[in-house]
Amino acid sequence: MRRIVHRVRQGVTDPDGGPERGDRGTATAFVIGLVVVLFALAGLVADGGRAVNARVAITDDAEQAARVGADQVDAGSLRGGSVPRIDPVRATSEARDFLVARGYAPGRISVGADGDAVTVQVSDVVPTALLQLVFIDSFTVEGDATARAAFGINSELGGAP
Repeated sequence: MRRIVHRVRQGVTDPDGGPERGDRGTATAFVIGLVVVLFALAGLVADGGRAVNARVAITDDAEQAARVGADQVDAGSLRGGSVPRIDPVRATSEARDFLVARGYAPGRISVGADGDAVTVQVSDVVPTALLQLVFIDSFTVEGDATARAAFGINSELGGAP
């Protein structure tokens, strides 16, 4: 009994008298695995934040491009007494120029069939920072918006006379 207690105190638990080798290196593998998981989580947080910011920015730019396009009213329809319409050629050109000036590919720009709204759809590729460690090099964000031309004030809010 005394001999067994002496062997346990020395860390010798193998019946052959040597130290047990089954658990050696387990802590190293655990720490390496934990570090990889933590880097992946940090990448998701950092690059996820970049994705949210890029999505907000591209949606804002799509809204602005749609507004620029909706401002292109056909002067003939405005002065001719008929229902004012958006000039589709000028609206598409101006919205495209706005997107190109902001650094985007032209995207899809369309004017409604009634000539009263401009819709802009744009996408962009955003490179990742930390997720490159797990072979995710970039992600695509998309934004779209529609703007309508407003011709005069038809009513006021608040009901004031």
